Amino acid sequence: MFEVSRTLHVVLKLSVISFLAAAVALSSDTVQAKAQLGWEPLANYQPVSQQDLCPHRSEKVCLPQQLEQIYAANHYYPIWTESPQRDEFLLQLKSLAYAELVPGLAVRITELERLKQETDQRAFDIVATDTFLLYKSAIEKIQANPSGLFVQAEFPLTTQPENILTSLKLPLDLAAELEQLRPNVMRLERAVAMAETFRTLAPHGLRLPLRGVVKQHQVIPNGHQLLEVLMQFGDLSQLDYQLLDDQPIITNSGEVHHAIQAFQRRNGLLDDGIIGPATVRQLVLPYAEVARVIALNIQRSRFGIQETERPRIQVNIPDYMLRVTQDNQLVFESKVIVGRSSRPTYLFSSSLNTMVVNPYWNVPTTIKQEDVIPKVKVSPSYLAERNMRIVRSWRDRSEISPSQIEWSAVEPETFPYEFQQGPGPRNALGRVKFLMPNDYSVFLHDTPARGLFRQHKRSFSSGCVRVEKADELAEFLLEYQARPGIPPYRAMVRDEGQDTISLAKRVDVDFTYVTAWLDEHQQLQMREDIYGYDRPGTEPVEPQYITLKDFSY
Repeated sequence: MFEVSRTLHVVLKLSVISFLAAAVALSSDTVQAKAQLGWEPLANYQPVSQQDLCPHRSEKVCLPQQLEQIYAANHYYPIWTESPQRDEFLLQLKSLAYAELVPGLAVRITELERLKQETDQRAFDIVATDTFLLYKSAIEKIQANPSGLFVQAEFPLTTQPENILTSLKLPLDLAAELEQLRPNVMRLERAVAMAETFRTLAPHGLRLPLRGVVKQHQVIPNGHQLLEVLMQFGDLSQLDYQLLDDQPIITNSGEVHHAIQAFQRRNGLLDDGIIGPATVRQLVLPYAEVARVIALNIQRSRFGIQETERPRIQVNIPDYMLRVTQDNQLVFESKVIVGRSSRPTYLFSSSLNTMVVNPYWNVPTTIKQEDVIPKVKVSPSYLAERNMRIVRSWRDRSEISPSQIEWSAVEPETFPYEFQQGPGPRNALGRVKFLMPNDYSVFLHDTPARGLFRQHKRSFSSGCVRVEKADELAEFLLEYQARPGIPPYRAMVRDEGQDTISLAKRVDVDFTYVTAWLDEHQQLQMREDIYGYDRPGTEPVEPQYITLKDFSY
C-alpha cells in the first residue's frame, strides 16, 4: 500500500515509484518542473477490455486526458490506497457487469483483479481510476435512460465522455463518490456474491416438459438434473442430494417433494409440490440467466423514491404485493392485483395526496370500449344491474337514458358519452380509492372481487392496482394524518355517501418491477417475469409503461 503523507521526506521516497514521467524536484513551496502522468507502469498491461469499452482509443486506457487532470489535482499521488474503497469499487463494478449492460466491463474487472495482485500497484491505480470514470459514465447513462433496464438495452461506452469531469470535484473524494454511486439495495454484498456464484456454475442442462404436471410420488423426468438444481439453490441439502443422487429413479416424494415446495415458495408460486408449467419455467432458467437477473434488479434499485421521513408504499408488480415501510421497518403489507400483460401497470413514483371513501367510478375509455359497450349490446339490463349511468361528458354530468340509444348501431370507438358507476357494494373500486399525481390515471383501490386474491398469479386488472387490505390501508393513512377532524373510516363507509379526504401528510408510492432479491434470511427470492421486462420476447416492450417518471414532489 502506498504511503500518502505530504511530507518532503515521503515525497522524495515516493519519487522512485512515482507516477511522473521524469524526475521532479520539489522544494517546500514550489514545483521546479512540470509534472506529467507517466505510463511506464502499464508497459506489461495488455488490455483486452478496450475492444468493447473504448474501441476508438489506441492507448491502454480509455480516458488518458481525464486521467492526467485527475492525477494532477491529486499531486500525482496514488488514489486507490484504501482497501475498503477498492473493495467497494469492485463490488459495484461487478453489480453492473453481471447485469450484462456494459460490453467489456466484466473483462476489465478480470484485468483489475489481476493487477491488484501485483507488488507494484501503480498499474492497478491508473486502470482503476480509468475504470471509475467509465463506471460513472455508465451509471449516468442508465439514470438518463432508466427504461433501458427493462428492454435488454446495452449502455456501450463507444464515445469518449468528454464532459465526465464536469460532475466531479477534484481532487477525488472516493468515499463520497462511491457512496453516491452505490445501488439502493439491501444486502448488496451478499447479492453480488450470489450472482457471482451462479455465473461460475457449469450449466445444469435441466429439461422438463412444459405441458402436463408431475404430481406427488410420480417419477420426475431428468430427476438427477433436478436434484442438482434444487441443491444449488439451497432448497435441497447437500447431504440429501448425495443420498438421493445414488438412486436410479427420482420421484416427487419425501425430501424431493419438500425441496420442490421450498423452491416454489421462494419463487412466489403455489407451494403444492406439483411440478407444473409455472414451476418448470423457473426451474429451467440457466444459472447464467439467474445471475444476470439478480444483477439487473440491483441496477433497477437506483430508481424510485429514496429514503425519506415519511412512509413509503412499494408495489412490486411481479410479486403481487404492496408493502409499507417507515424508517426501513415493514409496517403493513397486502396482496394486490396488478395489470394484465395486455394492459400493464405503469412503472413510476408518486405520493398519495387524496383518499376517496365510497367513490364513484368513472369508467376509463379502454374499459368503456372493450368491456362495457359490448356487454350492454348483449344485455340492456347490464347498466342497471351494476348501478351504472350514462353521462353526457365528464364536464357535463347530465344523465342520458339508455333507452334513448339504439345500441345495435353503436360503435364503441365513436360512442360520444361516458359511463359512471355509483357507490355501493358492487362498485368496481370497492369502498375506497387512493389517488396520486401521475399521467396514467393509475391509482390504488378496493375491489368487490375478493376471490381473485386467492390466486397466486394476480395480473387481472386494467392497469390500476386493487388492494386486498384496502380498509386497513385507509385506516393507516388516516392515523398517519393525525387530524382529529376526520371522521373514522368505518363511519364514512357506513354513511354510503362519497367522502373525499385530502392527505396533507403525503405517503410516497413506488410502482416497481423487482424479479430477484435477497430477503431478510439471505435467501434468494425470484418471481416470474410476467411482463417480459427481464428478457423481452418477440413482442417489443411498449416504452410508455416503463418511463419511471417521478411525480412525488
